Amino acid sequence: MWKSSILLVLLLQGCSSLEFRNIAKTGVTTGVAYVIAGPIPAVANLATSMAYDELIPDSPQIADIKTKEQAAVHIATDLGMTALYAFIAYMVITLIAVPFIRRWGYNDAKAKYGRRKDDEQV
Repeated sequence: MWKSSILLVLLLQGCSSLEFRNIAKTGVTTGVAYVIAGPIPAVANLATSMAYDELIPDSPQIADIKTKEQAAVHIATDLGMTALYAFIAYMVITLIAVPFIRRWGYNDAKAKYGRRKDDEQV
């Protein structure tokens, strides 16, 4: 058992997902997923986070940009990510938040004040 543990540690030694920043980020999101949804989504989150940290490199720093082409690509990528985040926020608001708001308060108020309006007209 301990031999396989040593082998596993040696194989994972060069993984970027084992850096402190990535471990902290993965640990926090996995813990939140476990608390909210349970063990299966937490394991899926853990596997996805580790795979993402291994496959997708960190974004380049501004100091690493040396040519105009690199600067243009950095700006285009940054604008694209900002547009993607804005679209995701719009979708979350319109598809998730608005139905909950309507279900929790809007429909109750509409029913309450609609009944009062009907009672006043009679």
